[in-house]
Amino acid sequence: MTAKEVVLVHSVVRRLLVAGLGVLLLAGLAQAGEIHVGIATEPWDLDPATYTDTGSGYIIQNVYDPLIELGTDNEPTTEFAVCKSWEFSDDATSITLHLREGIKFHDGTDLTAEDVKYNFEWILDPENDSPMRKVVGPVTAIDIIDPYTLKVTFEKPFPEVLQYWARAFAGIVPEGGHGTRSAEKGIAGVVGTDLSRHPVGSGPFKFVEWVSGSHIVLEPFDEYWAEGVPAPGIDRVVFEFIGDDAAKMAALISGSIHIVDKVSFRDFDFISRMPGIVTKRIPGIQEQYVALDLGAHPFGITAEEVGDQQAIARALAARKFMMYAIDREEIRDEIFFGMATIMYGPWYPDSEWFSPKLRGRKLHDPELARQYLEEYYSLGGEKPLKFRIIATNAQWFVDVATLIQEQLRQYGVETEVIPVDKATFFDTLYETFDWEAGVEDWGYGNFSALYWMYAGYYRNHHNHNHWHHAAPDLPENYHPTVPGHAEFCALYDEAIVEPDIQRRKELTWRLEEMLVENVVRIDLMIADNLHAWRDTVVGYGDGLNSEGDINLRYIKEFHG
Repeated sequence: MTAKEVVLVHSVVRRLLVAGLGVLLLAGLAQAGEIHVGIATEPWDLDPATYTDTGSGYIIQNVYDPLIELGTDNEPTTEFAVCKSWEFSDDATSITLHLREGIKFHDGTDLTAEDVKYNFEWILDPENDSPMRKVVGPVTAIDIIDPYTLKVTFEKPFPEVLQYWARAFAGIVPEGGHGTRSAEKGIAGVVGTDLSRHPVGSGPFKFVEWVSGSHIVLEPFDEYWAEGVPAPGIDRVVFEFIGDDAAKMAALISGSIHIVDKVSFRDFDFISRMPGIVTKRIPGIQEQYVALDLGAHPFGITAEEVGDQQAIARALAARKFMMYAIDREEIRDEIFFGMATIMYGPWYPDSEWFSPKLRGRKLHDPELARQYLEEYYSLGGEKPLKFRIIATNAQWFVDVATLIQEQLRQYGVETEVIPVDKATFFDTLYETFDWEAGVEDWGYGNFSALYWMYAGYYRNHHNHNHWHHAAPDLPENYHPTVPGHAEFCALYDEAIVEPDIQRRKELTWRLEEMLVENVVRIDLMIADNLHAWRDTVVGYGDGLNSEGDINLRYIKEFHG
């Protein structure tokens, strides 16, 4: 190890000790046969039909088998999926699923079409309030053909269904497994099911215990259907909750942790040069963004201003100022150490599903920013422009918000950065108009651009920006905001049923252009996923994709 590396190690150790977690360095190696995985956040819900958080997803990935999965190329595949093949009808109004035979649940029962039908029906039942319900699509019938074949029929063509179902059915559960939802079944105020704290799936690992604030333990499922999975040498898997990045990296270096969920951008280069550690950098799915409240000043309109053209124009000028004033390249280089892809709109810039009109457009233009700021003032905007930026007080969000604050100061704009916890951040964005701007990230969940148009902006359910239009489904606590939303939703309805791929692509481009023209929010960049693991975990990196999952199926050997 060079002198510089020694200094860097000491730096990591110092950060660890300051955090009061030096005991991890003294723990030594884990017991033989135990893989220890360090994850940043404790899970909330281990039911695949109700979870929404990343930490839960790590456990679900290994306890359950998905109906359909996304491969390392981010396309639908069946390598470790319950479904082994499928066929669409000619008009894409139905799909026939052929299930893999010989799969057993951890309770010893066989997985059949009855179980898969139950998963569909439970998610689609409004009484269960599953966040996956709207992702499943316009299903009108689920017919069992034989014990391992079923046909799903849609109200209208649904050619994008496979990408949607890769998200909706992250895990198939046994018939009756969910039970009913209730507060006492969940944790920390989260309404849960029978599976939320005691998951039963068909995946390669069985649930053993959950010690809140500390860890979750899994053990190999000896009757798993895939040959060689789990890998020999694995007796237990312990997911440890380590919120402090320095502590997690020090544990990886010491060998007390074998796999970490992610590496900080600051530490990646250093960790990559550590002996005994393997790293991998993959384009991610987490979009970094600035949410803008379209239902309040200065970036939107109040309920009393609905239809007021001057107020609408003033709010648009403020949003366009933000679009051109923010320097994305500086954020990428200063906060993400260059390990992110700058966005020109609401989808991957190098994707064929991203609008050619938006690709490569000028993003940072101080002169244009000043013009729009003056327009905002001329239309009656408060001078100087003042607003709050709320940011989740974890990872890099406060740093991004603070850098944006510095960038806007040169225009005479005054901002206040307010760090909040993640739950408070999203409760504030979704449920109130008491905010102006917010910095966070949002995972795409799959690789359908149309899915993202739906998840982030469609209809009047939760979205990050309060972009709503007058309609019977608009909740009472919301109000119609800036124009364009009704037209956007109508165009989405046309695109999602379009069977011709090129035409569907062109409609998707137009949806993206509408979002940019209306500056519904500020798309910043997509951060890379930075992975690290000990070289004693052989093959782990083969299963990594842009979703950032921890998939232990790909481990070939473990020398722990």
